[in-house]
Amino acid sequence: MKLHLKITSTILCLSLLFLSSCAETPDSVRSSAEKDSKERNEITAIQYISSNKLSDDIDNALDKSYTQFDLRENISVELPEDYCEVDFTQISDYEENYEKIMTRIFGKDVLDRENTVHDETGDGMVSYSFSDDDEKMYGCVGNNGFICFAKPSAFDDLFNGGNRVKIYHIDRDDDLSDSYELDGTSVTIKQAADFAQDWLDKNYADLEPDLEIAVKTIIVRQSDQGIYSFDIHASKKYNGVLLDNLVQMTDTSDESMSKMKYITQGIYMQMFKSDEIGSLTNGNGILIPKKERSVDKIISLSSAMGFIENTFTDFNEKMEISAIDLKYTLTPLNDNKNGQSCYDAGIKFDSHLVWEFVMDVPENEMPVGDEYSSAGNIQRFIYLDAESGDLDYEFDINMLMQ
Repeated sequence: MKLHLKITSTILCLSLLFLSSCAETPDSVRSSAEKDSKERNEITAIQYISSNKLSDDIDNALDKSYTQFDLRENISVELPEDYCEVDFTQISDYEENYEKIMTRIFGKDVLDRENTVHDETGDGMVSYSFSDDDEKMYGCVGNNGFICFAKPSAFDDLFNGGNRVKIYHIDRDDDLSDSYELDGTSVTIKQAADFAQDWLDKNYADLEPDLEIAVKTIIVRQSDQGIYSFDIHASKKYNGVLLDNLVQMTDTSDESMSKMKYITQGIYMQMFKSDEIGSLTNGNGILIPKKERSVDKIISLSSAMGFIENTFTDFNEKMEISAIDLKYTLTPLNDNKNGQSCYDAGIKFDSHLVWEFVMDVPENEMPVGDEYSSAGNIQRFIYLDAESGDLDYEFDINMLMQ
């Protein structure tokens, strides 16, 4: 089997959400969370606020104490440049950029000697790729903006660097001074984050010029042979608002695994050497944003916090909110019943501006086993639509993948 087919299959597998049964949500919580938004707004006094007053409101919300939740120390909320509704569309015909992108990654000499394959698969994917088992290199560009490459350092361990050692959040106040040995060189997490960001700025950012690309999380892994590597996850933002990069959930009302409730937009890289990005995939391709209209008022963070405090009332112990962001959810509008994939070029997305509340799963509660060893982050979340007040949440332990 050709490697590019193996990798495509692997990435599709990595794009699914696995749920474990070790943290069931209480029925009373589920029932209270399923009231219609109008009734909930009246009961919990959800309030709307002008964007120019949001900064003071955020400070007030973060200074309060809550019965059901604790806030991570020094938590902060980044304000966007503009509050707006946005339409997102999957890019089309992007495979024509194959030569430009792969030359950038590998150099012209390498690309010229590789055997390029043109593929049209049954799921609507059209791509150009090469795979070299002898030289341990791989590259692919798809019509939906999918980009993937592997250099020799990552070729044999693509998407699987070993068991999780520790997770570092670059966008929080984590201590990034810890160091690990990559191919004989001691590298701190801060050095790895800076190197990856510089690499993205020089080699990737111009491929999605409408978005801001920033390193978000580094997961240290160690193989059975004791070799360390870094999984590096980068987020995408439009006008300062995150694109969905945590959750991929199958729609349980539909048996097809290609019907997704949410789909992630992020970049996943591996480092096995101190001076090289060994592999990269942008997972679900490239989206084209189009601003529809500005939003003058959104639900205030203080009333959003009050709402979730009054809604989720049956926790046995407080849950810690680790991060709060404004985010665009992304639900692909593919016709999966007629075989259209959620990754198809040209499909549109249903998108909503939401308040996102992230609850990290403590290390001692994280699932173990081979099926989780290559997982990205594992988190619980609450989404509250910043305009309608509609609620979505997941407290079961989720394996959130790139």
